[in-house]
Amino acid sequence: MNRKRYILLYKSYLIGFLFIFIAALIIFNLFYIQNSSERYKKSVIEKTIRTNLIKAKRGNIYSSDNSILVMSVIRYDIHIDFRSISEKLFQENVHSLCNSLEYLFKKPKFFFYKKFQLEKKRGNRYFLLAKNLDYSLFKNLRKFPIFNKGQIRGGFIVEKKICRIHTLENIGKRTLGYDDHRGKAGLEGAFSKYLKGKDGKRLEQRISSKIWKPLKLKNEIDPEDGKDVYSTINTSFQDIAYHALLQELYISQADHGCVILMNVKSGEISAMINLEKTKRNTYEDLRNFSVWEGNEPGSTFKTMAILAALEDKKINLDMIVDVKGGVMQLRGKKIRDSHYNGYTEINPKKILELSSNVGIAKIIYDNYKNNPGKFIKHLCNWKLDKKIGIDIPGESIPFIPKPGGKNWSGITLPWMTFGYNIKLTPLQILTFYNAIANQGIMIKPLFIREVKYHGKSIKKYTKPIIMNPSIADKSSLIKIQDMLEGVVKNGTAKKYYNSEYPYAGKTGTTQLEYWIKGKRLTYNSSFVGYFPAKKPKYSCIVVISKPKKGYYGIEVAVPVFDKIAKSIYPKIEKKKFTEKKVIQKNLLKTIRKSKNFFGEKWVMPNLISLPGKEIIPLLENRGFHVKYQGVGKIVHQSVKIGRQLKKNQIIFLKLEE
Repeated sequence: MNRKRYILLYKSYLIGFLFIFIAALIIFNLFYIQNSSERYKKSVIEKTIRTNLIKAKRGNIYSSDNSILVMSVIRYDIHIDFRSISEKLFQENVHSLCNSLEYLFKKPKFFFYKKFQLEKKRGNRYFLLAKNLDYSLFKNLRKFPIFNKGQIRGGFIVEKKICRIHTLENIGKRTLGYDDHRGKAGLEGAFSKYLKGKDGKRLEQRISSKIWKPLKLKNEIDPEDGKDVYSTINTSFQDIAYHALLQELYISQADHGCVILMNVKSGEISAMINLEKTKRNTYEDLRNFSVWEGNEPGSTFKTMAILAALEDKKINLDMIVDVKGGVMQLRGKKIRDSHYNGYTEINPKKILELSSNVGIAKIIYDNYKNNPGKFIKHLCNWKLDKKIGIDIPGESIPFIPKPGGKNWSGITLPWMTFGYNIKLTPLQILTFYNAIANQGIMIKPLFIREVKYHGKSIKKYTKPIIMNPSIADKSSLIKIQDMLEGVVKNGTAKKYYNSEYPYAGKTGTTQLEYWIKGKRLTYNSSFVGYFPAKKPKYSCIVVISKPKKGYYGIEVAVPVFDKIAKSIYPKIEKKKFTEKKVIQKNLLKTIRKSKNFFGEKWVMPNLISLPGKEIIPLLENRGFHVKYQGVGKIVHQSVKIGRQLKKNQIIFLKLEE
């Protein structure tokens, strides 16, 4: 009996202690929760309330004629949750859905049917159907069978996102650039501080596992839209440059190429095209060679070398240089002329016109071999040893060797004169030539005209940024301008000379990777100049790399420059050309009607641009002996305008088509 009582008391005490322990535990937790209420409150809030960023609308990029080049648009990604779709709904409507998708996406219906059956069997809850749909396609898609039941019953999941699109497609894609996970490039990267705007903030409350509802609170921060950037790019000129370059790249089967068009007075970049060959044998705008690629410039550097010599009065236009039959031995190395045509003694003007390597090397080496630093000083004063500092990211650092440096040797100076042992980008070369066209004023290339916010001007770039107020004195500039005009009239580019579309410039051909033994030589072909030849409006450079058909600048680069110049000329000189055509038309009419066109004193008129087949018989009928070369329009007359003529006088005419 006592034993049973003992066991009963033991159990009672045990239960009592258990209740006391539970009570103590409850009291302890009550105190703990009370003291930790803020942390628990925060945890609950974090699970049900969040601060969400409201992305700001990125600004647009406009062309110089106010056309949109880059803009933000809403795009839709569509996914399918097959588990949400009942078996009955799926089987009854899958065929009609596949028929509709075949019509919309231009893919066979069995492609969709097979895929959908497999994903339904797997129970895929996030199958990607389509990406980057515009609103019209998205609107049609959500009306299709099954999808018209919405997300819960039809498994139709929509993800909305903002995308940047280029209105010119592949034309200048790299110039316009980007600012995203890939980094910063082109105009998008350069002017992102204006374009990106400021993101807003708002509180949102969770109302289901994936749905959040905005909470209207006073502390909500609205997003600030990005500003619009008005660039210097001219869509018409960009299109002209693109098609001219693209055509030549296909003809020459080149690896890549670029074109830059620059306004002489303002420095505005009106066009910049970069095209590279892809594995599909097409050409796309993948890298900005204009800004990034530094190479040995070749013969386009001869202009800089001669201008330095003119500035130091080392040469004059009347001096004669012995070019030694187009080959010169110097320190165990041979310098050869690529375009040698039998000349032996020529002046500096002809050296540049004919692009004589021997001639330019002899001039610079003979005058600067004892003080090469004086020659290099000109290049540094022209800032050819430093980056321009343009807004677009990725500009390469130029390379100019210095006397006494590890890259300097006994042959560095003469080889520099025709563009080797140095590195410059196409834009850096063009900036120098633009200074020649701009009467010596070197200005920084500009890519932006104005920044606007909701139509109001925030910042303007109206004044050119002067890098060097004068690269040379007036007399030197006049001489070098005449030489560059002579390159096109009488030199390496004379094949493309046209008196109606005169331009000036310099051809260039550079060997690439010539130091690698056993490797087949490849070349860079280039032409840089400006037009019109007198009072130039635009400067332009064309560089084509590793062409397989032809490699001289005249064969590959000049045709591109010529097409661009001839396409733009009428736009900038419209009035002038209209007046000229009327005058020439009236002159020809007078010639045909008048028997005494040359007047009583037989004075020579202006025959340039008149058809040879009309003029030659007329001259011969008047008793003059006419000798002519070529066919087409007259481009040169031996007797100057206004000069008195004599009977039986010999007149030489040059004609071109």
